[in-house]
Amino acid sequence: MRNNARNVKDKGRTEKGDIENKHREKKFDKKKYRLQKYSNKYKINQWEERRKKAVLREYYKELKKDQQNSTGTSSNLSNTSKNANETSQLKKSNAFFKAKREYQRKQEEKKSRLENAVRIKAEREEALKKYREKKLQNYKVLSKKTKKGQPVMKGRIEMLLEKIQQIT
Repeated sequence: MRNNARNVKDKGRTEKGDIENKHREKKFDKKKYRLQKYSNKYKINQWEERRKKAVLREYYKELKKDQQNSTGTSSNLSNTSKNANETSQLKKSNAFFKAKREYQRKQEEKKSRLENAVRIKAEREEALKKYREKKLQNYKVLSKKTKKGQPVMKGRIEMLLEKIQQIT
């Protein structure tokens, strides 16, 4: 009777400690979330880890295939398969480094493209600045007037002379 009473008492209810543990497990970590979402370093680490796992999976698949193929063979063949496994592991690790090099190469290309774009933008701004300066100078020369409101011919004639000299 006592056991039944105890069972009925606990049935469908959880202890206070269980609820607290549940809340602790589900607590949202804002710092971790921001790190995962915005940190490039974190993303690179994640990519490297995935790549390593993929390489390891491939390696274990190769190992399994080699073991299945070499179950009926002699011990000499197993030694050679071990050497082959080591070389395949080197190839797989090289694949990881090859992927890493490829990633770095792409990053360098991206960096060079950005630098090139910045350089072109600076040149364009410089040319625009030069053009505006020249236009302003021409406006100043052409807008000069005498006391009677007539245009000053000295500046206009000098401008025409400069244009003729540039052409020839």
